[in-house]
Amino acid sequence: MRKIFSLVLALVVASGLFVGLAPNNAHAATYTATVKSVVDGDTININETVQGTSKIRLLSIDTPETYYNGQNQNPWATNAKNYLVNLLPPGTKITLETDVDEVDGYGRLLAHVWKGNLDVNKEIVRQGHAVTYYIWPNMKYFEEYRSAMVEAKNNGRNIWNPSNPLPELPFEFRLRVDGRAPDKYVGDYYTKKYVQPAQYKQVPVENRVFFWNEADAQQAGYTPR
Repeated sequence: MRKIFSLVLALVVASGLFVGLAPNNAHAATYTATVKSVVDGDTININETVQGTSKIRLLSIDTPETYYNGQNQNPWATNAKNYLVNLLPPGTKITLETDVDEVDGYGRLLAHVWKGNLDVNKEIVRQGHAVTYYIWPNMKYFEEYRSAMVEAKNNGRNIWNPSNPLPELPFEFRLRVDGRAPDKYVGDYYTKKYVQPAQYKQVPVENRVFFWNEADAQQAGYTPR
């Protein structure tokens, strides 16, 4: 009987049906939490511990930097943070929805944050406080977020305000401050073509999918432009 149970369990795990043991967090999960504080426009702290952390990085978006190696992207960064503070004051009940990769290199939980039926991440993009920042394999809601960003751009909201636009996208700002060259391959979600890191501007900002390396781009079904 024990051998039969072990065999069945092994088959279940291999098939990915047992979420708790599925390899590479292949199945998204949801967690309930309470907001403790807002760090910046795309990062919050919660009172609970989820996957070993209480720091949440809002998934698939990127807001201007409030503080990065002694520099910032104000006033756009402060505007984004203030917007999130008003939207998620301390004590707000939220639901965290993860994707394939749940934790980033800084140990933060990567999540779509829901306040009731409101997708907070998407709303920040729609209000023009963030750009989409999709890094494969976390691709959930790509087209919805893209539509939200196009709406913000077309209406000139916040970072897209034609009279005072954000001069550098957040990732461009970080690269410049660090003195680094682009290091992620960039694909076009619709053409399924990818370019070398330094050629990222060849892909429209709203269509961009970032890959850690060329092998990831090819695994995702993209081919060189």
